[in-house]
Parts: sequence; C-alpha cells; structure tokens
Amino acid sequence: MDTYDVAMSPWITYTLARLGIFIVALVFLLVLGTGWIGGAIFASLISLALSVLFLNGLRQRVAADIQRRVERPAPDIDSDVEDDQIDSTKN
Repeated sequence: MDTYDVAMSPWITYTLARLGIFIVALVFLLVLGTGWIGGAIFASLISLALSVLFLNGLRQRVAADIQRRVERPAPDIDSDVEDDQIDSTKN
C-alpha cells in the first residue's frame, strides 16, 4: 500500500468537512443577525466543537497519514552517490 492517492487524501476530506461545517454555521449565524466578526468567531467555535464530536474517524485517518509519512524513510541522494563512488573505487 505504498501508492498515495491524492484524490482521496484524508487531509483534503477533513479540510473540506471542517470548512463546510464552518460555512454552514457562519451562514446560519449571519441569517440570525450576528455581525461578520461575531459570526466568524462563533462559527469557528461551533465548527471546532462539531468536528471534535463528529469527525473522529477522519481525524484518525489524517493521524495515520501523518504517521505513515513520518515513518517513511526520506530519499538520501548523497548516500547513493557515495555508495556509487565507493563501488567504483573497489573495481
């Protein structure tokens, strides 16, 4: 499972879900008559609370993606060049 499907990235899904919750809450608060600043603050708090309650599965998938990226060894070009130079001197 080394392939990485960008279209189904848990980061994108989680970000869009959080943004969607925020926008719905903001529109709802603006319809109720709150100002832009107050509406944005309260919509942020509402989206935070709802994402903690309902987006646990997505958050776990993002955490697993982070762990997979951290555990994957980074390509080390310098080591490959050094190994090639050592191999060429042995011959």
